[in-house]
Amino acid sequence: MTQIVVLGDLNLDILARVPGALAPGDESRDRILVEPGGSAGTFARTAARNALEVVFIGAVGRDLIGDLLERSLTDAGVACHLCRVDLPSGVVLGLDRDGERSMVCSRGANDGLTESWVTQSWPASPAHVHISGYALLSGVQRVAALHAVELAQQAKASVSVDPPPASLLRAVGVRTFAGLLPRETWLFPNRSEGELLAGTENEDAVVRRLRDRFPIGALTLGADGAIAWDASAHHRCTADRLGVVNSTGAGDVYAATFVARYLTSGRLAQANEAACAAATTMLQSRERSQPA
Repeated sequence: MTQIVVLGDLNLDILARVPGALAPGDESRDRILVEPGGSAGTFARTAARNALEVVFIGAVGRDLIGDLLERSLTDAGVACHLCRVDLPSGVVLGLDRDGERSMVCSRGANDGLTESWVTQSWPASPAHVHISGYALLSGVQRVAALHAVELAQQAKASVSVDPPPASLLRAVGVRTFAGLLPRETWLFPNRSEGELLAGTENEDAVVRRLRDRFPIGALTLGADGAIAWDASAHHRCTADRLGVVNSTGAGDVYAATFVARYLTSGRLAQANEAACAAATTMLQSRERSQPA
């Protein structure tokens, strides 16, 4: 079985739909979805369900949320190496208003991950290492993430990154972020992230420029599917249309499924189609769970 390391954020996701007419001081009745999340956590759980041997390296608090998050990984078959720190576990509040998503993030214990913890948790010979883009934005966690990149290079393992949202890329600086990525990174940006990293809004030009810098990856396009590429080809996959649904985690499900299928088959079209289908299935499940 192919072994991969996943490093980065592990959070409790709280997803709520906000009515457009909700005024300050008003109360609305609607379903609130609470589930284990975090970009790296979602990637790890999905990769394990795609028959990869997954080692997760991260940090959680000494609290009930930390217990829940650890169990969410072990139940999915992930081997956990979680540093327990004296910080509250990470929580993300996702707010959906008429299909537009906003998030409030409390990183908490995620920033407790250290270089020494990565060293002592590292397996003998992983084939691939996935790093959450969020890990490259935090001072302490960035040191740990870059150390993981060094260890991956020593093991001759491939490395993938799912960039953080465009607003955070702008805040840290696009060039600064891109400069942290090793040359052979597999990259999985969404449309807005890809446009920033490529410096253009033309879809074909975005793919072409990213492909020149990153040998394997995909530009995810939401309801329009995804364009995936490798050194020899590119492939477009369309997605089923959905109603208004919070898309938190869909990109991570896509990336994990793509990585799993590409590592085991080497077939670009097969990996892209399976990844689009997995992300769509996750969103369809979330759509069904919403109140009418």
